Amino acid sequence: MAKSPPRRRILVTGASSGIGTAFAEWYADSGCEVVLVARDVAALSDVAEKIRQRGGTAEVIVADLSHKEGVELVGARCGAVDVLVCNAGLTHAAAIGTSSRDHLDAFAYLMSAGVVRLCELVVPGMLQRGNGDVVIVSSIAAFTPMRKAGAYAAAKAHATSYARSLSLEVRNKGVRVVAICPGYVRTDLHRRAGLEHLTRKVPDWMWLSTDDVVRATDRALRRGRVVVVPGLVYRTVLPFLSSPIAQSMWRRLTRRT
Repeated sequence: MAKSPPRRRILVTGASSGIGTAFAEWYADSGCEVVLVARDVAALSDVAEKIRQRGGTAEVIVADLSHKEGVELVGARCGAVDVLVCNAGLTHAAAIGTSSRDHLDAFAYLMSAGVVRLCELVVPGMLQRGNGDVVIVSSIAAFTPMRKAGAYAAAKAHATSYARSLSLEVRNKGVRVVAICPGYVRTDLHRRAGLEHLTRKVPDWMWLSTDDVVRATDRALRRGRVVVVPGLVYRTVLPFLSSPIAQSMWRRLTRRT
């Protein structure tokens, strides 16, 4: 009797909520083995249990990816990975000079240098097997300056540029790479960052769902696209986001009152 092919193994960082959870559920529903990574053990356990109740397979790795020790731990424990979803991240909005050095260092590692290091640990195995996918969850902020959020915009630009370069290196060796760059997505991210006012002030038509992001990623991988901005409205306004008029309108729209 022929053996059934092994399940694909999916590693999702930042899997305890939002976009990460949506990716985990998407792959689990497709019959994949999902490895969930985040630092919140209770939230991770809840996501893993929901996946198991739906008939999926889920493992949990508790790690803080804003420090090198956390990334190395994941690399040592994750095993052979067929799909890597680099989603872990925070948003950061603060006036220059008001953030601690330790916070900025941890933020930069989580959002950019740690992404590179995790790929360095995981992607060589994909190349040896001749197949794999790398998904880097970036942001439309990679393409436009952001007042009081320079560290965030710079980190996303770094991650997106890295995805482009990585794709050039591995695309002819069976590994696909995509940087998905959404605008506003309905998750808990803004509340946790103290930016909950955005959920009230930004119009409904500017928000994407987590499923929108996952589906756009799937289409991009199938079509061989490397950098993708989901949502027609964002693709339409993207060329104008850096203009003084657009920047002024954005500040008025999103400022606290």
